[in-house]
Amino acid sequence: MCSSCVMLFNEKNGSILPEYTALPALQTGEILVKNKYTTLCGSDLHTFTGRRKEPSPIVLGHEIVGEILELSQSEPFYDLNGNILKEGDLITWTIFAATDTDEFVRDKMPQKSAGLFKYGHVQFTENEKFNGGLGTHCVLKKGTGILKVPSSIDEKFAPIINCAGATAMAAYRLVSQIESKNVLILGAGVLGLIAAAIAKQKKASSVTVIDIDDRRLEKSKSFGADYIYNSSNPIEELTQITSGFYKKGFDVVIDMSGSIEAIKTGLQFSAVGAEHIWIGAVTPTESIEVNAEVMIRKLLSIKGMHNYNYEDFINAVSFFENHFSDYPFGTFIEKEFPLQETLEAFQYAIKHKPYRVLITI
Repeated sequence: MCSSCVMLFNEKNGSILPEYTALPALQTGEILVKNKYTTLCGSDLHTFTGRRKEPSPIVLGHEIVGEILELSQSEPFYDLNGNILKEGDLITWTIFAATDTDEFVRDKMPQKSAGLFKYGHVQFTENEKFNGGLGTHCVLKKGTGILKVPSSIDEKFAPIINCAGATAMAAYRLVSQIESKNVLILGAGVLGLIAAAIAKQKKASSVTVIDIDDRRLEKSKSFGADYIYNSSNPIEELTQITSGFYKKGFDVVIDMSGSIEAIKTGLQFSAVGAEHIWIGAVTPTESIEVNAEVMIRKLLSIKGMHNYNYEDFINAVSFFENHFSDYPFGTFIEKEFPLQETLEAFQYAIKHKPYRVLITI
């Protein structure tokens, strides 16, 4: 493999081919990272299959871990915890960079900044080359939230933290209380399983996970799920659960699936005062009818969360630092491919639907 290159995805023909190019000179505030590992997120797969549109050609990949190679200035750089960054540090970073003068940054919504820069989502151009995970290097922009990877976290798992992990943590920031509450999680993918583990650690009274895949549902038990329900089965099965332990319904419902039917099920089994957090529907989908009287009489609330903020990212890294060995997070990596086999990695992920495919660089 080359010393500096990227795997370039072209939407027109679906190709992923190496592009050999020299490293750029760093601008003030930038950091050059040598990528070590990148995991293929669901949004990467959606772009590859055409379900999601991104500028093309593009260097995909935003779940990344790498080592600092060069800092652009002599003044010290700090991570989000106030630690000085230096060459050789193993780091992961927010999927976005945002300027601190933006009103959305001030309102703790940096992921909606007007001048937002998103790694793995920017067109490859003469001036923008190393900006994704599927390349040998990545240039970090000023306004990127950076954290050192704690030694207690397997570095092959660590890329998942800066997308799925931080997004799951963001869901709980929106919930007023988890302790002693009945939590329903829609979707047993990476997001859902991480959310189950967080709920368990936050002392939820119970955690129920819904999915259509029995294998994933069974796996969710090792991530804190007390009850599971295959939504392709008769709704009476879930009714039996709610009529017993959950007779009043679920207090917190978090959708990680993007499934309209699953979201409807969550609304149907709401307890009085239930809080709904919708995260999974990040591609175009149909509308959902919500009965206003039911919303009012049952005191329900619905909040959406897209990506996460700096606080969520910090809390996610802290969570995995403290609990990585408590759950089988390392099993999320089901297959590894070298960078030069990126196309084969995408094909494998689409065919076999693993939790995550890892690209080693």
